Amino acid sequence: MSVRQLRDNLGRRVEAAHLTGEHTIVEKYGETQAVLVPYTWWAGQQERSGQGTLAP
Repeated sequence: MSVRQLRDNLGRRVEAAHLTGEHTIVEKYGETQAVLVPYTWWAGQQERSGQGTLAP
């Protein structure tokens, strides 16, 4: 999804991440820039890597 598309649909994408666990890959000028992931998934990755988590 392009940055422009994400900006236009941010609320829906955050809801999809939270409710269904859907990840969104964000691109700018055709290059991958970031990934929007569910907080629970991210927190689990942090725990597994020993980095801990930040409070939501």
